Amino acid sequence: MNYLLDTHIVIWLAKEPHKLSDKVKNILENTENTIYFSTVNLWEIALKTNLNKDGFKFDTIKLYQRLLENGFIELDINHKYTKILENLPIIHKDPFDRMLIAQSMIDNLCLITNDDKIIQYQGLKFLTND
Repeated sequence: MNYLLDTHIVIWLAKEPHKLSDKVKNILENTENTIYFSTVNLWEIALKTNLNKDGFKFDTIKLYQRLLENGFIELDINHKYTKILENLPIIHKDPFDRMLIAQSMIDNLCLITNDDKIIQYQGLKFLTND
């Protein structure tokens, strides 16, 4: 199966793997699955690092390299996601999460998340970290 990681899942994977459920860990470790991370993840993490809120700090280049080394595939942002964003209900106002939702829907990916707002979107395939 094909999965896309929500940003907090990327953060937990890198810094707090104990927060990942056994179910999610098994999916990430199963070589039959294709795991994607989005440019959006890195963009959001870079922004949070720049804001330095609560000591949040990441080296996004090292994180990027680590994700690739783990066999994950980068999903770029491009124009094909814009139409769905025009019509996506405003359940979630976070632009990063909205792009991840659009990417998941357009590319038929299951979004791994722990965000209660994200899972409210009809037509979105998701897996919660529980």
